[in-house]
Amino acid sequence: MNKKVSQKKVKDIVLNEDNFEVGSLSKNIDQTPKSDVVFKILFGNPKHPRLLLHLLNSVVETSSPITHVDIRKTELTPEFLGQKGVRLDILAKTSEGCLINIELQKQDEHNMIHRSMFHWSKLFSGQAVVSERYEDLKRTVCINILNFSLFKDKRFWHKHFVTDSETNERLTDLLELHFLELPKVRKLPTESPIMFWLEFINDPDSKKIEHMYGTEAVYQEARVAYHRAIADPEVQELLRIRDKAEKDYSDALARRQEKGEKIGAERERRKAKSEKIESAKKMLSDGLSVELVSKYSGLSIGEIKKL
Repeated sequence: MNKKVSQKKVKDIVLNEDNFEVGSLSKNIDQTPKSDVVFKILFGNPKHPRLLLHLLNSVVETSSPITHVDIRKTELTPEFLGQKGVRLDILAKTSEGCLINIELQKQDEHNMIHRSMFHWSKLFSGQAVVSERYEDLKRTVCINILNFSLFKDKRFWHKHFVTDSETNERLTDLLELHFLELPKVRKLPTESPIMFWLEFINDPDSKKIEHMYGTEAVYQEARVAYHRAIADPEVQELLRIRDKAEKDYSDALARRQEKGEKIGAERERRKAKSEKIESAKKMLSDGLSVELVSKYSGLSIGEIKKL
């Protein structure tokens, strides 16, 4: 691990104008906001909250716009990024106490719904540490931005609440889950704020959103912050470290799956052999010759004679 990368937090990385230079990352390393490192640098910076506020207001239903958030989990160190399977989610708390967790998931690990419910439940129940009254529990929202298609329909945005199965009446606003699928946005026109942000995460230099940069200052701020961040040599090193950790994690999962498949195949082989033996024993007890038992069971004559 490169020891030259300082122990910086996100807030120290994003807006350092002295680092606005041409990057030298390998083309194989993703440096779009689909990289959770870049995503967190852009949207998880306490000193640079306008991007996150605008994104949240385009997703979360509120009676009035969210104007302030307290962003948690800002650590972004080489030691942390070098670990396998770490999550770089963003946890924000609004001035009304609403807890919002944003996670960008790059690869489909086939557990997204369960995973989101688990993280929501931990976040929601964790409030009991500071409040013993159930009625004081605050609204908890999980926003999952996915670089794969989770649902089979064409909708890119799925919102989930607790509702009555017949009337569809919402029981409570304490639970709210959002799944936003990036691949589906590619085929749709980009005019609304949420469509802008999702296409920006796909590719900040996309021609689809070029015309929108001049419509709102926050969009242009996002583009400048993005190019400034990926030009920072320290951010580039963080991306290299993260890329290696992700590949190591993927390789470990693949080896575990391969090992599991081998174990499963061996179990099936033993099961099939056991069934053949039991069948052969029954045929022998019925008086069939060794030769016929061998023919019908698939066992060799030598194996049958040992029974």
